[in-house]
Amino acid sequence: MSYKVKSDKSAELMYIADTGEYKIIVDVGDTIYVFDTPAGSTLSQLTDYQMVEGENEKKVRTKLGIYTTDNKTFNSGFYNNDRLVSVPINVNQITPAIADDANDVLKGFFDGQKNMIEIYGASNDLWTDPEYLAEIASLTAQNDGDVDAAVEMFEGTPAYGVILERLEVSESELKAQQLLRSDPLGFGNIRDGNILNLEGAVQASGGSIPTEAVHYLADLVTKGIMTLDGAKRNIIGATDKYSTYADKLDAGFVGVLEGKDITLTKTGEEDVQTLLDTYLPSYLHGTIDISKEAGNIRANPDYEDTLVASLKKARFADYNMYDEDVNWNVILAGKKQLYKSIMGSEPKEDDPALDAIIRMNDTGKATSYLREIGLEQGNQTVMADRDKAAMAAFGDGTIRSQAYVENR
Repeated sequence: MSYKVKSDKSAELMYIADTGEYKIIVDVGDTIYVFDTPAGSTLSQLTDYQMVEGENEKKVRTKLGIYTTDNKTFNSGFYNNDRLVSVPINVNQITPAIADDANDVLKGFFDGQKNMIEIYGASNDLWTDPEYLAEIASLTAQNDGDVDAAVEMFEGTPAYGVILERLEVSESELKAQQLLRSDPLGFGNIRDGNILNLEGAVQASGGSIPTEAVHYLADLVTKGIMTLDGAKRNIIGATDKYSTYADKLDAGFVGVLEGKDITLTKTGEEDVQTLLDTYLPSYLHGTIDISKEAGNIRANPDYEDTLVASLKKARFADYNMYDEDVNWNVILAGKKQLYKSIMGSEPKEDDPALDAIIRMNDTGKATSYLREIGLEQGNQTVMADRDKAAMAAFGDGTIRSQAYVENR
């Protein structure tokens, strides 16, 4: 045998044995709304079942399969693993005229809930929370369908504060939504300002993200869901894979970026290249990840000192004939100048002869070495210099090459 609660919803009855109360319950998924009924309500008042005179109501409840529990179990807040949410109204609170009919109170509650969502929009966890919906919908019914009055009435109550804390919904988020409802134009102006601000943040990052991603963050900021600083951190994280924010991006933001073109920042890479040129031979540059080192410095400017120290050590490992604190570019410039003065041309940095005189770290030996290989190679500058030296020494153009090489 079955029964039907007087409702346009699929409702059932629950009976609390130790208090003698009937509850109307409506299952909407993983939440069950629980409505109080007036004291002394009977099955005939709440359902389509008509009691026969002298019929035992307890036996009828068993026959109809009405769930019976005790007050302790009911107050645990769960029924068949679903959450119980009590709606703080009963039929008598609506109007005495419908005290024997559950249909109007349920219809008023769910109509009020639907109306509230249409007006406010399910834009955050608060507006989809069963407990909050139950409170607002019941107050809406008591305020002749005025949702704003219901919201205002509930705000500031202890129950409201408890719900906000549980959901971690911020007051700034709620204020932004109130602005959207009361002043859409003003809300739009604030959003436009946030877009400009975040576009500047993208430009400052040295990278680029799609316009829709900027707008997504601007929406979150304008709605109070995310702070402006939080949005900027998301931009940095998206354009800099070495940033500490790169693995902390908003999930929705990541979804907007997926499959889109993103330009990663190269900020600081030229500075790192300058450091390499200053402290390290070019053949060792390939051992350094410029992009990574620039990222390390962006994340922590003090890291530059650490990098410089490591570059100095790497140079000293190969050229320990110079003090560790002597910059490579100083060493290189001096030896290049010596090479050019003798050989007549600027040497390439990978020239074996240049490397040889660098390692000698002795100007006299380096001069002799360059003159020797210059003569061997038939270098015109070296040979002409030798001839000039001969003319100056003897006037007859004869001078031994060995004497010239050794600068005697």
